[in-house]
Amino acid sequence: MSGLIRVYVVQSLNSGDFLCPYEGDVGFTPYLYRAGFFYDREEAVSTAIEEIGHNFNVFGFWVEQDKQVHQ
Repeated sequence: MSGLIRVYVVQSLNSGDFLCPYEGDVGFTPYLYRAGFFYDREEAVSTAIEEIGHNFNVFGFWVEQDKQVHQ
């Protein structure tokens, strides 16, 4: 039985897209279910600043520990 863990996703407020993994780097997707998970909020924020600038939102979710990102 797996437990729940806290994850974070980042959304651009300009485009509405979410950050996601893409070819070993960071990309964008309009779909929440394809958004990349960050396990640390500070890492989510620093990546968002680097990739988006300052116009973003970070959402926290609880997911099952064995949850995989759909690709």
